[in-house]
Amino acid sequence: MLRPTVFGLLIFTMQSVMAADPAEESITVTVVGTLRTGVIAIGGETTGTTIKANGITWELEFGKNAELRAVAEKVDGKLVTVSGKLERRQGVETKERWIVTVTSLKGA
Repeated sequence: MLRPTVFGLLIFTMQSVMAADPAEESITVTVVGTLRTGVIAIGGETTGTTIKANGITWELEFGKNAELRAVAEKVDGKLVTVSGKLERRQGVETKERWIVTVTSLKGA
């Protein structure tokens, strides 16, 4: 007879918990505002691209999507519509950073 090890039970338990959680919390936003590229910050604490609307500035993250990054560079300084997942990250110089991981970007 095989006896389950603690390690085997731990893996089983983790898989059961992950399978039971169908979704994670998230916030999806659409912002119409002015896009800026080439943004710099103390300590390099920036994604390098922002969107500003109604006095609120959020950073934009493109990840590995070179196509979206290229579009952003072409519309620098213009009014655009951006959609994506909003998240808050803790920073060192800027205590609270709001970042939109972009899923779509188009001229407004």
